[in-house]
Amino acid sequence: MSDSLPSLPQYRVSIWEGITVLAGAVLLIAVGAAGLGVKALNNAFDPERAEAIAHSMADYAIPGGSQGLFGTNVGGGRAAVIGSIASLQAAPPLPDMPPVTLPEVELLIARVPVQSGSNTGSDAPEKLGSEFLFSGFSFSNQTPDSFQVNTTRVEEKAFCGAIAPVKIEEGNLTLTDQALPVPAVRYEVQVTLDKENHVAIVSAAGKTARENAATVFESMKCKP
Repeated sequence: MSDSLPSLPQYRVSIWEGITVLAGAVLLIAVGAAGLGVKALNNAFDPERAEAIAHSMADYAIPGGSQGLFGTNVGGGRAAVIGSIASLQAAPPLPDMPPVTLPEVELLIARVPVQSGSNTGSDAPEKLGSEFLFSGFSFSNQTPDSFQVNTTRVEEKAFCGAIAPVKIEEGNLTLTDQALPVPAVRYEVQVTLDKENHVAIVSAAGKTARENAATVFESMKCKP
């Protein structure tokens, strides 16, 4: 009688089955999570997907045409950033670097389910406004203190079928230390409807920043 053990059958398993079987292996779990994160990140920056997510929430018009910059749909929440095709250019921080570019207009649209027990009072817009979402002027410009606000006002405007307070900031944006400041305007609004927080932020920079920001904001028509 042979002492050799019978050969085990070989099975082809998916990455998820492998992670399940080896749940105790911290390294493998970390690697699997990292791979999933990279895939999700790549999908989030797909222009067509970003535009599709944005159009699922609202119709809008950006002067000169638009392109998707970022889009995500996770856990019942949706968010998308759309930028204008027209862009600003500034001298790079270092001579061997490419010029710094920024869309003249950016529109961020988001819908986030209201969490049980969350505060939906008058201070709710602050939680999902630019201070929460950006470290700088906009999604594409995350440089702290690059936007110097000169005036801030609040106007009552129509948004998603409701009249809501819209914060409007006007000032100057500095793209790089080598560039001169340019006019910049930012609109922010948030309303809570049907257990969802509806958020919109319009950021515009350049000579026509004021007109572009107003045009984009007024063009938004929310969808159910």
